[in-house]
Amino acid sequence: MEIVMIKKKGCMPCKEFEPVVKKTAEENSLGFRTIMGEDMPENLQPPYYPFFYLYKNKSVLESWGGTSEKKLLSVLKRKL
Repeated sequence: MEIVMIKKKGCMPCKEFEPVVKKTAEENSLGFRTIMGEDMPENLQPPYYPFFYLYKNKSVLESWGGTSEKKLLSVLKRKL
């Protein structure tokens, strides 16, 4: 499984929350990578940043946005 974080240049919440997500991914033996929203086609960009996808076998298990560690842990608890 892998957590993909969509972030944007100049997004302070993205910058502050990225280490939390990275550490949580490592603690749960999950992959982690980031994608810059500016590099995505406009019609695929998320409505707000940071935005996350939890992938397994190239399928999206869940998507969510924001900087709530409680939400992150809730998603992982349901899907792991």
